[in-house]
Amino acid sequence: MRVVGRRNLLLVLLIILSIPLFLTNATAADEKAPDFSLPSIEGSLYRLSDLHGKVVILNFWATWCTPCLEEMPALDILNKRYKDKGLVILGISIDRKRETLEEFLSKNPVSYPILLDQKGEVFVNKFTVTGLPATYVVDKDGYIVEQYTGKKDFTSQEFTDLIERLLKGGNEG
Repeated sequence: MRVVGRRNLLLVLLIILSIPLFLTNATAADEKAPDFSLPSIEGSLYRLSDLHGKVVILNFWATWCTPCLEEMPALDILNKRYKDKGLVILGISIDRKRETLEEFLSKNPVSYPILLDQKGEVFVNKFTVTGLPATYVVDKDGYIVEQYTGKKDFTSQEFTDLIERLLKGGNEG
C-alpha cells in the first residue's frame, strides 16, 4: 500500500507540474504566433498572417498602464528607424472604451498602428497575456522568437541587435 501511495503521489506531482505546458496558447518562444485580425483605431483591418515576411512586434498595452505608456516613445523611435526595412510594430490596446483610447492618442500620437482588442479576443484567447505591457517579437516566418512581460527598453543595443538580426533573416540567439 505504501508503494502504491508513493507512485500515486509522484504521478499527481508530474501532472501538476505539466499543466502549464498544456494551458498556454502561443506564449513560449519558438512557437508559431496565432493568427488574428483586429481593426486599427483608423478603421483598417490588420491580419497577422498578412505580415508574413516581415518582423513583427506585438505590444499589448492599455492607457491606464503606466509602464505601457513609458515604453511607447521607444517603440515609436524603433518604428521610425526600421519600418522601411521590414519591421512592423502593432500596438494592441485592451482599453474597453474607444473614446478613452482616441483621447489618449490625440494627445500622445505614435507612428505605428494601434489596434483595438476591446473584447480581449486576442489578448486572452490567442496569446494568454498575463501582465502588461506584454510584447511578442515574431520573425519573418511567423514564429515567436522573444516575449517580454513588463517594461522593456526597445532602444537598447541588445534589442536593436535582435531586430537587425531578424531583419537580415536570422532568428537564433
